Amino acid sequence: MRWPWSKTPRIERRQSGGDFYDLVLAQIEAQAAGQAAASSLRTAAVEAASGALSRAFASAMVEGPDWVQESVTPGVLGQIGRDLIRKGDSMHRIMIDLDGMVKLIPVDQWYWEGGHDPASWTVRATAYGPSTSATWHLSASAVVFVRWGSSPGTPYVGTGPTTWASLTAKLQSETERSLADEAGGPIAQLLAIPQDGGEDDADDSLAPMKAGIAKARGKAVLLETTNAGWGDGKVAAPQRDWVANRLGPKPPEAMAMIQKQSFEAVLAACGCPPSLFVDSDGTAQREAVRRWHLGTVMPLARIVEHELSDKLDTPVKLVFDNYPLDLAGRAQAFQKLVAGGVAVNEALVTSGLMAADE
Repeated sequence: MRWPWSKTPRIERRQSGGDFYDLVLAQIEAQAAGQAAASSLRTAAVEAASGALSRAFASAMVEGPDWVQESVTPGVLGQIGRDLIRKGDSMHRIMIDLDGMVKLIPVDQWYWEGGHDPASWTVRATAYGPSTSATWHLSASAVVFVRWGSSPGTPYVGTGPTTWASLTAKLQSETERSLADEAGGPIAQLLAIPQDGGEDDADDSLAPMKAGIAKARGKAVLLETTNAGWGDGKVAAPQRDWVANRLGPKPPEAMAMIQKQSFEAVLAACGCPPSLFVDSDGTAQREAVRRWHLGTVMPLARIVEHELSDKLDTPVKLVFDNYPLDLAGRAQAFQKLVAGGVAVNEALVTSGLMAADE
């Protein structure tokens, strides 16, 4: 007798779309809807968060065999950090060159196939060069694949913070695009005159005046009064003589406030405390660095370590500078533990001044 849940599972065929496929599909859908959405990837908030994580990963010291240290370069770690926030996932192909050196080649497009067991997955991966590209059909063990997060329904697709918080990312990108469009509008000084002679310098009686204004650069320019309506009398004259009106960006104050708040919200979604990038005092900045390092950099580094150790078949550890770890607070905790009778080594581990395996 078979239990109901022991029935043969129904196999659903899927084709995983790579990042390029998803972007193209989203663009087609936006154009079909008559509106092309502004991309949050082009905003300062996403670049600030991805750049910070990229530089933090690039600064890590790699502990492992010499060949691992030579293959897991700062460039590889930095690319992983940037991809995690911008794309939600990052892939590198593990290759051995003619000299027997292991290299990690960044992959831009990939398509997964396989069942529910990740060990059965295969990937069609493509890497690009200046003039040619290369495509391989590989097993999952031949690539380093790191994800920011994923859903149970699509474990083969990495989902980044701007996708999870897509409404906030849209608000921020659309606000910045509106402000950019406002700032990109025409800027000019408009002079009211009874009649413009046109663009033909031969017949334009205002040509000398236009040339004088264009070349003034702060110097005084003498203009004929318009009170007489240029010979047509007071009826044809402007109400005020030579009044310049400025044409240029005038964004509402509310838009600037929304831009600031959405900027900070996107940073928070990317795991970056907003005070890390806004005008804050030194104490707030140091606390922001500590929270960001402990709450974002270190957990993501553990994910990268696990993937590298699994795929390179050797223990790999990323070691960061201890400055963001609030050494002053930990030193006080260590002092109180020792004063309370705790052994020195145990107090070092408990306070976080020394790792448990040291």
